[in-house]
Amino acid sequence: MKRLWLFSALAIAATSGCSPAVDGRESFGDKHEWSILQSREYGERQDLVATPKFTSAHGYVLLVVPSSDRSKNIWIMLSSKSTPFYKQLPQGNYAISRSLLDTVSRQGIASSTVQEVLASHVAE
Repeated sequence: MKRLWLFSALAIAATSGCSPAVDGRESFGDKHEWSILQSREYGERQDLVATPKFTSAHGYVLLVVPSSDRSKNIWIMLSSKSTPFYKQLPQGNYAISRSLLDTVSRQGIASSTVQEVLASHVAE
């Protein structure tokens, strides 16, 4: 009986320690999406973009924009399926045009969360 109790306690501890957080962070989907951004950012780090461009990877739509200081590319996942729904790599500031935001909105390629964040980066 003592062994059964110990086994049960260990099984519960092991499974509860591995479960994703309530908000979805650290879930398989979240990690997969971050790995897509990391792969693209690392693979194209040396090729700085002059203007925003759309690309795709593994069924996700990505937007790459130059950082405000033009020192790096900023990758944004427009169609995240896992929380957090806004994923950007690396951290940094950027600006986009109103016409780019309109294109993203009109084509429906970004979640409402991403559209709101992009709207906060529109250069007037």
